[in-house]
Amino acid sequence: MYSRIICVSLDIPDVYYYRMAAVGQTVKFPCSSKLQYGDVVWSRLVTPASGQTYIYMGGHVDLGHDPRFMVLDRNHLHTLVITHVMLNDSGYYLCVEDSGGGRKRFYYLTVEG
Repeated sequence: MYSRIICVSLDIPDVYYYRMAAVGQTVKFPCSSKLQYGDVVWSRLVTPASGQTYIYMGGHVDLGHDPRFMVLDRNHLHTLVITHVMLNDSGYYLCVEDSGGGRKRFYYLTVEG
């Protein structure tokens, strides 16, 4: 008699969030890391097919040095904050947990004038 072992690998599904904001408002996108000293990677995509522009990686914030973008880092929660949103801030924002090796969270921001 033979026994068969079947291994099933289940990936954690990506999570999608949709946000709407008016010009001038502040938006916050939370993302966390399960690792004790883990970080997250934040990037922006204008469309899903476009290339990524990194906003935050390894504790450094950079989106053309735009001071409206910041990441608040508290207790493994890395919240992307965009103050005074503008129409051209509309698009996809991606957070990858655990220093870029974990679950992905997509936020789609629509800014209305």
